Amino acid sequence: MIKQLSGHRAAMAPKLAAMIKAVIIDDEQHSIDTLRWKLENYCPNVTVGAAFDNPAEGIRYLKNNPPDLLFLDIQMPMLTGFDVLEELGPDLPFNVIFITAYDNFGIQAVKFSALDYLLKPVQNRELKEAIDKHLRKQIQKLSPVHLDTLMQNVQAEKKGRTGKIALASKESIEFVDPQQIILCEANSNYTNVYLAEGRKKVISKTLKEFEEMLGIYDFFRPHNSFLVNLKRVKEFIRGDGGYLVMENKMKVLVSKNKREELMELLG
Repeated sequence: MIKQLSGHRAAMAPKLAAMIKAVIIDDEQHSIDTLRWKLENYCPNVTVGAAFDNPAEGIRYLKNNPPDLLFLDIQMPMLTGFDVLEELGPDLPFNVIFITAYDNFGIQAVKFSALDYLLKPVQNRELKEAIDKHLRKQIQKLSPVHLDTLMQNVQAEKKGRTGKIALASKESIEFVDPQQIILCEANSNYTNVYLAEGRKKVISKTLKEFEEMLGIYDFFRPHNSFLVNLKRVKEFIRGDGGYLVMENKMKVLVSKNKREELMELLG
């Protein structure tokens, strides 16, 4: 006989994981097969409803059969992953996780837009983390604002320009020019981002993640706890161990092993 749990015991009962309907679009069949196998064996709450090595066929399917989650390869010979999203329109009823090689075109645009991606070959742990993150999101779809920013960043990357970076906090998602960032400060698994107009935002990314995104745009990590915009450095003080004075008057320590490299960059 099944007994109904009461009060406290009912609250303690484990919840069944939400089932996720997924679709895969990747021009390489072996990549599809590998990802499908990994999902079946490591993410039992994910069901792959369909998979396509032809993105045009995938687009036709998605228009009539929207899933909860789309795994989308970026670099495909007929249509890129960004072309697929443009064909589907601005208001997608599902979430997207991009699949890409590390040095492929578009990965910087995806990072800047605060969208999820997995690097090939997909690692089991990273796949499980991406699925868990998908389940934690309050809105399970790619918003028009995210999509528009992504497309702008893709065009900027094509022209060798810097796109806008998404700063996602508990209150909002703000898209800013990276040069508006004066410095970033480590705050456990979060980062304090100090902007040119005097504001501070607490972002749920580590300082290492910001370093990976901004390192090619004149940002430098002079200390484990700080990442600075070299264009926003006002002064370098040699005494007291050495520290930087930023435009917002914040003082940033410089590690001994970083001093020589910093001096070369500052010229």
